[in-house]
Order: sequence, then C-alpha cells, then structure tokens
Amino acid sequence: MNTVVYISRHSQPFRNLIGDYNANESEQIRNEKNPLSVNGEKLAKEMSERLELKDIEVLYSSHYVRAMSTAKYIAENNNIML
Repeated sequence: MNTVVYISRHSQPFRNLIGDYNANESEQIRNEKNPLSVNGEKLAKEMSERLELKDIEVLYSSHYVRAMSTAKYIAENNNIML
C-alpha cells in the first residue's frame, strides 16, 4: 500500500486586499488571525472538490485561521474532524 501526501497552501488571505505588511513580531501575531477573503473561501471550497482530495484519511493544518479555513472544506468532504 502506498501513502500519498498532498501539501497545499492556504487560499487567498484577506490581507491581499489591503496590501503588504511588515513582518515584525506584532504583525506576525496579527497575521495568524488573518481570515480568508470572500474569494479565498470560494477558491478553498472549489479546491476541496478536486478528485484527488477525495477519500483523505488524515488532514493536518497549522493554527493560522486562513489555513484552518481552507482545510475545513477538505475535512467536511471527507468526514474528518479538525
């Protein structure tokens, strides 16, 4: 039996709509809470419906809000609890 691993980046974050930011510590903390844009939510849902993402057994996500928001669609389509 072969194990297949897929790695995905989060969908479009809201910050893309408001421009660049400095990568200092306080901005990094704020960045962790940065949600997906409306279009990012749509793209994440569309990505989760790809054939190769069916029958996923295990799903990992970082604690960043946008990463979890992207992963939730894959989890829902595969009956995985996050």
